[in-house]
Amino acid sequence: MGGIIELSSWAPAGVPSHLSQDWPQEIPEVVRRWMTTLGFSTYADFEDFQSFRLKDLANPSDLKDMDLAVDRLIKAFENKENICLYADFDMDGTPGLALLIRGLQYLGFQNLFSFQPDRFDHGYGVHADIVEDFIDSHKVTLFVTVDVGITDVEAVRVAKEKGVDFIITDHHQQKEVLPEAYAIVNPNQKDCSSGLTYLCGTGVAFYLVLALRRKMKEIGLLQRDFDPKLLLDCFAIGTLTDMVPLVKENRTLVQHGLLQLAKTQRKGLQKLMQELNLANKRLGSTDVSIQLAPKLNALTRMKWPVQPIDIFLVDNAREAEEKVAEVMAAHQMRVEIQRQGEEIVEAKLLEKDSWDHVFMWSERFHKGVVGLLANKTMQKLQVSSFMGAVLGDKVVGSGRAPDGMDLLPALDYASEFLVKFGGHRQAAGFELKLENAEAFSQKLAEFFSQQEKRVGPPPLVYDLHVSLPELNAEFMAWMKKLEPFGQGFPIPTLRLDHLFVGSAKVLKERHLKFLLKDMHGHSIDALLFFADNIDELKSLSSKRVSVLAQPSINEYMGREKLQLLLKDIRVEFA
Repeated sequence: MGGIIELSSWAPAGVPSHLSQDWPQEIPEVVRRWMTTLGFSTYADFEDFQSFRLKDLANPSDLKDMDLAVDRLIKAFENKENICLYADFDMDGTPGLALLIRGLQYLGFQNLFSFQPDRFDHGYGVHADIVEDFIDSHKVTLFVTVDVGITDVEAVRVAKEKGVDFIITDHHQQKEVLPEAYAIVNPNQKDCSSGLTYLCGTGVAFYLVLALRRKMKEIGLLQRDFDPKLLLDCFAIGTLTDMVPLVKENRTLVQHGLLQLAKTQRKGLQKLMQELNLANKRLGSTDVSIQLAPKLNALTRMKWPVQPIDIFLVDNAREAEEKVAEVMAAHQMRVEIQRQGEEIVEAKLLEKDSWDHVFMWSERFHKGVVGLLANKTMQKLQVSSFMGAVLGDKVVGSGRAPDGMDLLPALDYASEFLVKFGGHRQAAGFELKLENAEAFSQKLAEFFSQQEKRVGPPPLVYDLHVSLPELNAEFMAWMKKLEPFGQGFPIPTLRLDHLFVGSAKVLKERHLKFLLKDMHGHSIDALLFFADNIDELKSLSSKRVSVLAQPSINEYMGREKLQLLLKDIRVEFA
């Protein structure tokens, strides 16, 4: 949905107007200005942020119930109990499950089962019938969850009645009533004072392995030690894709995780990175969040026979090659199905001049892409967007909200028509009966009609006003040095004015590549993905323009080159 956005204004992010004098002069001014947009008014603040090291990691026992969880796992280890690891199906739960399986195997655990609910057949959560089946069929006496369980009171109750314990590891928000689990390790539960609220589900699982390894070493149960860094490839994938803040532990562990991912011994990830031209290169956060993770996620979205966990755990090179071929096939199908859904959404959006929210449901929407449709609509209109796939007599949907907005109050307001809902402030899922879809739509409209009205579309915000000469090799070196980027530490949005479009080339029918020049002969490539109005944009050749864009490093044939990823482009004059 890229293109020329004529109605939105452009606005600076409101950064400080001056720089502190303590910044070393060898740091380019454009980088110093960039750091002020992130809140580092002094160099001392920035240095403190950057200096967090592995030795500074919080004690795993700071997490509430961690010691209880460790003691219960040690008991299971000594008694050779059957343990079921139950993880969410998303790209936080999956790398978290892979991390925990390998971590427990390194520690010597043997009787391990694992399970992830199917996105379509089961939906999110720990399901009581599945718990019962594992207890009855596999004689499981202990469940350990990953990225799920904090709200699953009924499933835990069923297990407890059968004398089976639950260790919940999660990071989602709790409800009033907690499950009666043996231990709940969740930094976001109300009485956890660890301060590790920024960990994702994979991060909590990693801390469980750290705590268990330490205790087993103390009491002489660890027969062969291992380096926990081997698990950080999973940590990086889970943390970057779940978009939790890249601060303190998260930032440092993702830095090490990207290094570990580049040299991972996991055959499936090795082959997938080769397929995506990510092998033998320095990996950045966007390589994971934009390239790697969406390909894996397509497997669950398309209900593919191969699942993401298979890519993490396959240990045979030939099998890995076959499974990665399935990944790419699923991804291509997802792209096409999403495109079809986008066409339906675009046609519907033309029915009104303005929207204060969007709710659409259709039998032609695929359940696996409703979250993507909601996200794209939200990004285009900057309003809360809800999309639902009609499956028989029910609507299964997903919602997305812009920065600063919260979906959950809206869903709660209309909850009388919902079978269930839950999630985060800006990303949530919901389910309702098809017969209630119109009533739910009206209730949502009633909620948003009561909210403070925004006049016109929100401005597109940029962080820095720069010139082409400032985007040089030194700036690119600092971009690499400042990785990883993500939630809480984003790549800046730049504004550049008075550029000439040297050429405009269409790529793969939906993307555009521009060559932008200034009047002094400096030039840079700029890419616009998924353009809506390609013919209009192609006509920009030889025009003078202003752009909003994010800098990116393109590596090809061993050579690195700075490029721009366009967010908006406007003609100054012909």
